[in-house]
Amino acid sequence: MIEHSKLIELLHYNLETGLFHWTKSRPKVKEGNPAGCLDHNGYIRIEVGGKTYAAHRLAWFYINKEWPSNEIDHINRNKSDNRIENLRQAQHGQNRANSKTTNKHGLKGVSFKKWIKFNCWEAKVKHNKKDIYLGCYPTKELAHEAYCRAAKKLHGEFFNVNHDEAQEGFAKL
Repeated sequence: MIEHSKLIELLHYNLETGLFHWTKSRPKVKEGNPAGCLDHNGYIRIEVGGKTYAAHRLAWFYINKEWPSNEIDHINRNKSDNRIENLRQAQHGQNRANSKTTNKHGLKGVSFKKWIKFNCWEAKVKHNKKDIYLGCYPTKELAHEAYCRAAKKLHGEFFNVNHDEAQEGFAKL
């Protein structure tokens, strides 16, 4: 791991933009150039001293002078927005609760179950690595409402339904 003093020596972190810039010129890099590039998952990666680091972890280390003990969650779900105000430490389950992941139905926590006697929309929420069954509903919207109520209660500030319209609609839950 890079030491904090070495990080400060090599890179400048802009609090307003969340971007890093090189502080010294070297072969193929000019002083002031932006550091890092986007990886295939949308995160910014920066190579320092032959080791590649996630920029959001470097930002945390740069500001707090200690490596994060947990995962770093992007509050606004934008993986390349590394402003310190957008970053928080999170357990893996909390980080997943704030993810953009959806299923083929476009709603978190909802799946369609086709059974022999009837069809229904099943709602489940994951908490502490366990699936919690929330019931079957006649519509995916009702199943999603059940998911949102449970997820908000279980995940608190990490609760995210995935889309702004639904977030506004479920703000009253």
